[in-house]
Amino acid sequence: MPVDDSSTLLIEEVPPMTENYVSVLKLEDGLWDIVGQTDSLGKEGETITAVRFFQKIAYVVTFRQTDPFYVIDLSNPEEETIPVLGELNITGFSQYMHPLNADATMLLALGQEADDTGRVLGLSLTIFNATNPTEPTALHRLVVENRTDAHSSSSAQWDHKAFRYFDVPGLVDADGYTIIPLSTWASDIHFDGYKVYEISIDNGITEKHTIKHVQDEGFYYCYSRSILPERSFVFNGDVMTLK
Repeated sequence: MPVDDSSTLLIEEVPPMTENYVSVLKLEDGLWDIVGQTDSLGKEGETITAVRFFQKIAYVVTFRQTDPFYVIDLSNPEEETIPVLGELNITGFSQYMHPLNADATMLLALGQEADDTGRVLGLSLTIFNATNPTEPTALHRLVVENRTDAHSSSSAQWDHKAFRYFDVPGLVDADGYTIIPLSTWASDIHFDGYKVYEISIDNGITEKHTIKHVQDEGFYYCYSRSILPERSFVFNGDVMTLK
């Protein structure tokens, strides 16, 4: 059969059209109206991975290859253009943010570390400092496994009830502890259970305890036809975990 090569197929790459906003809506006459909104957040192709609101301030994280962390001013929620007070660009991305102090200017964030191309490397815990909202910083970061041939994740990334943080009065070198469910897989690493981390704004993040949910080395993961929500409980200093 003769081939007609007189025509040319043109393929045009269409840039991503994602736009990200924080919007304030007001209910008037039974309809929701946008009364305030930020400018578009993030770079081309980025999407929002985490948002946390605290009275007059909000924190937003977007991600495609790097993690812009934004501080949003909500002191005047009906301002036509809601201002972005500060921005921090770091690798990886956050998916859940938890306050470490009363005014929520110190945050503990759970997410994933990534390289400069956006390739995910491993579960991460980061302490953000937004006491100066115009210049937020990342004080400390711990990456569970910083390897391209391994994978680690936690259900607390998308289920905040699986995340537990608690203060311990009288601690000298730490502010508190966090307990998270954790699964890690690699050719030489298999873990399914919980990790307990010591959290210190001054000294960083330190792994303190490991709670295995798989005792037999022949099994890599805890699994069953029955599924429990992944939760941790603390009673008088004792920890109980479900998985």
